[in-house]
Amino acid sequence: MANALLREARHELAEHGAGGVSLRAVARRAGVSHAAPKHHFGDRAGLLTAVAVDGFERLTGALLRADSGDTDAIDRIAALGSAYLDFGIANPAVFELMFNPNEVHRDAPALMAARSESFGVLASAVDSAVDRTDRVQGELPADEVSLISWALVHGLVVLIHGGALQTITGTDAPANVAHNLTEVFSAMLRANPPNRGFGT
Repeated sequence: MANALLREARHELAEHGAGGVSLRAVARRAGVSHAAPKHHFGDRAGLLTAVAVDGFERLTGALLRADSGDTDAIDRIAALGSAYLDFGIANPAVFELMFNPNEVHRDAPALMAARSESFGVLASAVDSAVDRTDRVQGELPADEVSLISWALVHGLVVLIHGGALQTITGTDAPANVAHNLTEVFSAMLRANPPNRGFGT
């Protein structure tokens, strides 16, 4: 039953946004008693937290499928960025909820673990870039490269969702622009691979 409730919660979220999701509406869509969501998730924020956890787990799955483990570590980072873009663009409501601390139990262990696992896939690829280039004299600390890489693709998704990238670039294919920008970043990263970071 919990899976059915999560599925219907995602539908509610897509149609009405996080603010429009209610336990009663989700229960009605799932064809169960009004008490069922409360029994499984505690409260509305608990239900939305579960949806966000599911979102991070699906994002992690998409990243892992894109991560071929290729010997070219920079290509791995580029592939992960592309997968992140595709997931964010295809799942706007869930994506927004995943990073909205006001609608979920932000300190829920399951949410924190799922979020950390997603980011860990990217961090692992950046660490691989350090190991395989052996460029400890490089100017970009690995932890900062992980954050910059994430900020780039995450920001592009947000700009697309808000329509800003379309407006600024005058394009009706913002996803193509976003993917091109990630390729530019990858080329820059290839020219200056990450190092171990300060104090390491």
